[in-house]
Amino acid sequence: MQLLTFTAGGQTYAIEARSVVEVLPAVPVRAVPRLPDYVLGVVGYRGRLIPVIDLAKRLTDEFSARRLSTRLLIVEIPKREPTESPTPPSTARLGIVAENMVSTLRSEDVDTLFPAMCLESSPYLGRIVRLNGQTVHMLVVENLLPADLASGLFAATPEPPSP
Repeated sequence: MQLLTFTAGGQTYAIEARSVVEVLPAVPVRAVPRLPDYVLGVVGYRGRLIPVIDLAKRLTDEFSARRLSTRLLIVEIPKREPTESPTPPSTARLGIVAENMVSTLRSEDVDTLFPAMCLESSPYLGRIVRLNGQTVHMLVVENLLPADLASGLFAATPEPPSP
């Protein structure tokens, strides 16, 4: 397992690299009114619009600093279906503005210090680990958006037609 690490609000976080489709430089985002402040809007990505969140704002009360190391991570997450379905869930793409993108590490460097948190208000917080002597909070990317918001955002960004 590989992990991507970055900072938000002065803390180091990591996500599993397998959910990352692409890492891009920070790009302008088209604002969409009446969404939570951590949802910046949408960007065009490979022929479709995808929602973008500011990870620092989602985790703290501060927006991400615009630095040379600030990146837009395109991640693929399972769509949360309203009912249990025998078919595998479809996926959706989400843009995540990540500040100070630091490194990619292999899981052999990981020691779990604290198991996953089970906080209703923060379902995206996973286990706390030690990476190369540094304490890092793992994030569960599929839980970064509340279910009702995710279903609305992803319903508004349909898949492009097949050629």
